[in-house]
Amino acid sequence: MDEDGRTIERAKAGDAHAFDSIVQKYQRQIYFLALKMLKNQEDAEEVAQQAFVNAWNKLDTFRGGSAFRTWLYRIALNLATSLLRKKARTGGDAAELAAEQPGESPGPLDRLIRDESKREALAACSTLGDKQRQVVLLRIVHELPYSEIGEIVGCSEQTAKVHFHYGVDNLRKRMMPNE
Repeated sequence: MDEDGRTIERAKAGDAHAFDSIVQKYQRQIYFLALKMLKNQEDAEEVAQQAFVNAWNKLDTFRGGSAFRTWLYRIALNLATSLLRKKARTGGDAAELAAEQPGESPGPLDRLIRDESKREALAACSTLGDKQRQVVLLRIVHELPYSEIGEIVGCSEQTAKVHFHYGVDNLRKRMMPNE
C-alpha cells in the first residue's frame, strides 16, 4: 500500500489530521485544475474547497480501485463542469485569469507577450467541448498519463488520446486560423 493509501485508511478510521495531510498534498493541484477550467479565482477556490469537503464526506465510498488523486480530480472536474454549465444557463460570466504561477521575473515585453499568449490559449481552450478541454488541461497542465486521464474523465485510455488529439487540433485551428 502506498503512502496515500495508508493515509486514506487512517482518515477513513476518523483521523482528521490524516485527511488534512491529503488536503495539503493536493490542494494546489486541485485549485489550479479548477482555475484553468473556470478562469476565476473565487470560483476555483470554491470548487477546490467543495472537492475536499465532498471527498471527506464520501471517503467511505473510495474503494481504492484507482489512485486517490484520480478520484479527487474526478470530483473537482465534476464540480467545475457543473459550475460552468450553471453559469451558461444563468448567463454568468467567468472573470479573466488573474493568478500567476511563481517563477523568474521576465522583462515587461516578455511578460506582455506571454500573458497575451496565455489569454489566447485559455480563451481558445474554453471553446472546446467538456471532454476535450478536460483532457487537454489534465495532459498539458497536470502532465497526467492518458490512463489516469481516462479514469478521471470516464473514458478509455485510447479515447482520452483521441480527445487530446482533437482538442489540440481544434486549439491549433482557433489560434492559427491561416495555417
